[in-house]
Amino acid sequence: MVRRCRLFVLAACLMFVGQAHAQAETFASARARGELVVGIPYLAPPPVAGAKIRTPDGLDAAITEKLGASLGLPVRLVQLPAEQAASALAAGQVDLVLADRAANQPAEVATQPTGYAARPKAVIRSDTRLRQPADARGRSVCMAEAATAAKALAESWGAVVRTYKAPSDALVAVREGSCDIGLVDDAVWEPLVRFPEWKKFSSTLAADGSRRERVWLLAADDQASRVWLGQEMRAWERAGAWKAMTAKWARDVAFDVYLDQEVPDCHG
Repeated sequence: MVRRCRLFVLAACLMFVGQAHAQAETFASARARGELVVGIPYLAPPPVAGAKIRTPDGLDAAITEKLGASLGLPVRLVQLPAEQAASALAAGQVDLVLADRAANQPAEVATQPTGYAARPKAVIRSDTRLRQPADARGRSVCMAEAATAAKALAESWGAVVRTYKAPSDALVAVREGSCDIGLVDDAVWEPLVRFPEWKKFSSTLAADGSRRERVWLLAADDQASRVWLGQEMRAWERAGAWKAMTAKWARDVAFDVYLDQEVPDCHG
């Protein structure tokens, strides 16, 4: 019996050492340099001294920050188009790229779904008659400049498109009546319009446009990192991470708008 216990303890120790060794092998270059470098489609410019802090469009910053925390590494973001992912990964310029899913990735690039997918959804004042995408023709539609899918969708409607540095700026324009429709991701729309001050801006248009899935791109030959990343994304899903991140984004943007509006909504 004692011998069996000893063998069991030894096996458990070896398993733990093996797991620790596998963990150390994940994103080896990032661990060596002491930071995780992630390419994203749009990098918001740093705030000007004295300017208000704005919540960036989408969840890219939140996603990468959470991943860095899981790895125990600080994150550095770089702006990188998805079509440059293969060359940047091969050159070691980035450890990961966050992008929309696309077909025909090169063989040297692996794709790992994040579990987050969204499409543009309208934020409209509730006492208007705008209900269908066709109703947006000739109307002003506003979004953050990083929201390229929203911009393309609004252009397909024949709308007058206006872009802003941050999503809160676009939503302030909707609240103040200088823009007819605001566009945000449908994943963050519901937690946003739950706030009492957004009740009269909780109308929307019928769903339109394709749903875009965010994915991680990484070197296909980095098997340890691929396995760990897949496990981590499944753990996020089980823990309700996406619901928490979308709720936080909505809360932060609602607060940005609150700070921007120095007087009550001019429409009463």
